[in-house]
Amino acid sequence: MSAYETALERFRTPDPWHSPAAYWFWHRLPDKDAIRAQVRQMHDAGILSFQVQARLSYPIAGYLDEDYLAACRCAVEAAAEHGMIVGIYDDYNWQTGHAAGRAVSGHDELRERHLFWMRIAAGKSEGTLGRIRSATENLGPAAMAWHYEGGVVAWADWRTEYVLVTAPPRGTVCEQPELVDRTEGTADGCRVHLTGPVPDGAEAIVFVSARCATSRLVNPVDPVAVDRFIEAGYQPFADALGEFFGSTVAYMFFDQPHAVFYDWEARTGNLRSAMPFHASLAASVRERWGGRTADVLAAVLDGDGPEQLSLRAQFYEHFSSYAIETFLGRLRAWSHAHGLRQSGHEVLGHVGGWRLDTSFTNWDLRLNFGLDHFGVDGYRDLTAVDAQDALTQLSPVFGDSVARHHGRSGTMVEQYFLTPPQGGAPWSGHWGLSLQELRTTAISHHMQGMRQMIFHGFYQTHGHGADHESLTNPRFDFPPGINFEPWFADHYPRFALESARLSEFLEPVTPQAEVAVLYPLRTVWTAGQLGMQASATGEWTRALTEAGVGFHLVDERDLVAATVEEGAVCFGERRYRALVLPAVTTLRSAEVLRQVRRIAEAGTRVLASGATPSVYQHGPQTAAADWAELAPAVEVLAAVPGTKVLRGLAPYDGSVPTLRTPDGAAVRWRGGPESPDTFKFACFAETGAAAGATVELVLPEGTWQLEEWMAADGTVRSLGSAASTVVLRLEPNSLRLLCVRHGAEPSCGATETTEGSEHEDGAAWSRPQVLESDWLLQIPDDAHEQAGTSRGIAVTCGWERQGLATFAGAADYVRQIVLDAPTMVELTLPAVAGGVSVSANGTRVAERAWSPYRFTIPAGHLRSGANELRIRLTPSAANRYYAGTGLRVAPEPCGLLAPPLLRRQVTPPLPDADH
Repeated sequence: MSAYETALERFRTPDPWHSPAAYWFWHRLPDKDAIRAQVRQMHDAGILSFQVQARLSYPIAGYLDEDYLAACRCAVEAAAEHGMIVGIYDDYNWQTGHAAGRAVSGHDELRERHLFWMRIAAGKSEGTLGRIRSATENLGPAAMAWHYEGGVVAWADWRTEYVLVTAPPRGTVCEQPELVDRTEGTADGCRVHLTGPVPDGAEAIVFVSARCATSRLVNPVDPVAVDRFIEAGYQPFADALGEFFGSTVAYMFFDQPHAVFYDWEARTGNLRSAMPFHASLAASVRERWGGRTADVLAAVLDGDGPEQLSLRAQFYEHFSSYAIETFLGRLRAWSHAHGLRQSGHEVLGHVGGWRLDTSFTNWDLRLNFGLDHFGVDGYRDLTAVDAQDALTQLSPVFGDSVARHHGRSGTMVEQYFLTPPQGGAPWSGHWGLSLQELRTTAISHHMQGMRQMIFHGFYQTHGHGADHESLTNPRFDFPPGINFEPWFADHYPRFALESARLSEFLEPVTPQAEVAVLYPLRTVWTAGQLGMQASATGEWTRALTEAGVGFHLVDERDLVAATVEEGAVCFGERRYRALVLPAVTTLRSAEVLRQVRRIAEAGTRVLASGATPSVYQHGPQTAAADWAELAPAVEVLAAVPGTKVLRGLAPYDGSVPTLRTPDGAAVRWRGGPESPDTFKFACFAETGAAAGATVELVLPEGTWQLEEWMAADGTVRSLGSAASTVVLRLEPNSLRLLCVRHGAEPSCGATETTEGSEHEDGAAWSRPQVLESDWLLQIPDDAHEQAGTSRGIAVTCGWERQGLATFAGAADYVRQIVLDAPTMVELTLPAVAGGVSVSANGTRVAERAWSPYRFTIPAGHLRSGANELRIRLTPSAANRYYAGTGLRVAPEPCGLLAPPLLRRQVTPPLPDADH
């Protein structure tokens, strides 16, 4: 089979790695029949991969017991029967590292330990630390009961770890452990007594550590604790499912492994949270810095001079590499030893937006593996990120970027919904999700580098209505449960297959990405995640995306090893013609700026905005002077430039095919070479695109054969051959996949194709008839409420405004249409809330769950005289599940929101010979 035939076969029949996946939320122990039924439901919907996830409503004591593991085995056996793959979600609820408390049960010494600090002023002989607050409190009582035994935080085993004293007048720092007489600990803090008062003009900084006596989390920087977590949380899966490892069970998946973030009264300094701590970490710090340990610890907290910032960056590099190897290194070693791939994702401060500080702003994420996303990805075999809400955001392209850094491409994207609309509450989610929203989000992610969406989640149950407590009632635990949306059964399979085919189509493509944006890791280490670099990175990446300019984030380690060829900076096989430094203030060494100079002098455009380099992590502190010398070769901007300038960063040189979109067009695209002679492009007109939006396929000299690969049905149609620019028209919500191959004989000059033309078959149509009156709404007999209802209904607004405010199920709009003779008709629904299935005289003829809602009903399904037209609407579940909760200010629209339009074909299509 040729490479072309292989690609076409994969496109037609996508595999489980490219098809949608799901977290399968378990709220209670399922029986075998329920397991097999839901696995079959996933398979039939096109969800070909899943991870079982025990949620907070699942009894915590039952996690990983014999019954739970037997149920998991049944699920894997069912998946194997259907040719599906399974990933093992590696913990209870989320946040890898506790195994529902099994890891620390009987091993109190392995519970998370943290490093705190207090300042004692001159003349004082004691200091106190107290009112420690866990970040988990923000998630509510259910989360506190999950993280902590008894739902309360209690500290024990307080120890003095470091005693620093600043000495006047120069403010030098030294260690004086003998200054501490004793430390008295309580469940909420400690008091430190000194042997005498702090000298005049000096200050003491006392670092103390404590073990959280009630936490179910292991200490993530304690190698023994991590090994115990693997023993308690990973090995049971191997014992129960080992024969499926490496086949049906394909990978392990970690989720946001981190210690809890803690703040306390009177905390001061640059670090905004207590630090995970262990004697082995302390020993590694001592080994690394020896007599300079005091200077390093002081610099972590204080100072904005180059020397302090240099030490601060050095510390976070050390902490990051230590934590990554200690925790993720052990997980990966176990997975590989058992024939499994390793996947999962860390906490992403950019989730849900573009800025690096979009989310988790009250946490100091430098303690989350140092925010070294490139480093973390080195411990995965399958890159994964998460994405929040139905938004275009940084996560997918960042995930694809770190994957490419390690010689891979594409990322899994865990998609969840969190931000509520007006009247909502955190975690109440988005039961109002439409398939159009989900499809647009998925296509956007694919265009940014997503291989597979993992939906969060597929629900075992839909909870209960007696309360709406976040997280504990499954109904309000990150909804929607995709399979409880009324539109799921009829319409999700088409979305799933389209998403999988788009993923397969783009998989072998090297995307045209002309701009490299330097991830300002060391600036994050010195300034914190909330600095200017956070906003600058977001502004650049968002502007490039909106301008349609391809980019990747790159690591400083890439930059140092880069080469320059023909005006492009090259990271291995990746080539970029512009390099962006977004408010970068800290770099590893002078070698980096020397490399930037070489890149700029070789013709690659180098741009910087905001603050500029002033600190080196290593070496003499000459960064500001070195930058001043380099500055004439760099474009230093006050702000991110507009679309015209951004598109000019890499002007088209005519050497390869490319797509070009008009300024401001709501059209997204991704594409590039699959091989030297074959190029593939996917383009998508978003909902807001004007009807008839165009893109130009620009071709180099020569003859090119054009094909369109149809994601809807897996077919391929020839668009002929061309030797110049091809204009493509796209309707809103249309996705077009183009394959361009060099070397075909020309059949004409430029080719123009029109998608969805109303007259492409040569037929003539009557003027639209507005079907505003005489509609009935019929609710099926098996509906959960209003079953068997038949009533008159207006089609100028949804049924939620016509006495059915809490009804959110399938319902049929029924009307008679009268025809003089059987003829093809076209039905258009201008405004719809839900998925649509159209039937004529009892025969289903078409389905669609995203606009445009335009349907052709063949003449063969119609007759002279009266014909029954039935439009089944399946809306979102919002009005069912939010009713009576106070979580929404008003019901959400359901059904037809404007009168349908009907046109009749009045002349037959022209014969083929006349086309």
